[in-house]
Amino acid sequence: MHRARQRGIWILAALCLFSATRISSLLCQDVQELIRTVDELQQKIQTVSANFSQKREISLAQKPLLSSGLVKFKRPDRIRWTYLAPEPMEVVLDGKSIFSYIPGRSQAEKYSLSSGKRFAPYLEPLTAVFQKTLAQLGERYAVIYRGSEGDRTYYFRLQPKEEKIQKLLSRIDLWIDKDSGAILRFKMVESNGDQLTLEFKNLQINPPLSDDDLTLKIPSSVKVLEQILP
Repeated sequence: MHRARQRGIWILAALCLFSATRISSLLCQDVQELIRTVDELQQKIQTVSANFSQKREISLAQKPLLSSGLVKFKRPDRIRWTYLAPEPMEVVLDGKSIFSYIPGRSQAEKYSLSSGKRFAPYLEPLTAVFQKTLAQLGERYAVIYRGSEGDRTYYFRLQPKEEKIQKLLSRIDLWIDKDSGAILRFKMVESNGDQLTLEFKNLQINPPLSDDDLTLKIPSSVKVLEQILP
C-alpha cells in the first residue's frame, strides 16, 4: 500500500502540472472573477515541458526525500516524469495505467487505475487538481484565494468538503503564474501531516509534443509486471 501510494504521488501529484496570506482587499465577487480569469488561461494550456524538484516529507523519515528531473504533460491526462536524481527512473501516466521503469533493470511495473478502488479517494484529489478548472474543483473543494506573491504569482488553497477526502487530505496549496495560468508550485498536506511539494522551473507552454513523446520506451527484453493498486 505504501509503495503504491508513494508511486501514485510521484506521478499524479503533478501530472502534472497544468490544469489560493489572507483574502485581503478582494471581495467575493472579485475572487470569482479572478478564478474565471485563471480558468481561461489554463484552458489554453495543451502541453507543458518543465524541470521539476520534489520534496516528500513523511513521519517515518528523519530527512525530506528529495528528487528532481524533467516532466512533460499533454492534455487531457498524459504525463511523463523522467527522474534524474537521486536515481534515474521513468514514470508514465496514460489516463488508464501507470507505468514505472528504472533503466537497466530487467522488469517494469504497470498499475491499472481502474483497479484501485480503495486507492481512488486518495488518487482523485491529485488528478482533479490538474484536469479540472478551479470552478469545477469548487464543487468538491473550498477554493480560497490567499493573495499574490510578488508580481508573478497567485496563491490559492483547496480544502476538501467531503468527509472521505478529508480523512486522507488536509489541503492543497497552488502557486499559479499570473500570465500563463501554469502551476509553478504545488503542495499537498495529508491528514496525517505528511507533505509533498513540487516546484516547476523553465516551463515551456504549448511546446510540440506527440503521444510518442509521452510513451515509455521499454526494451523488449524487459518484463512488464501487472500490479494491482489497493
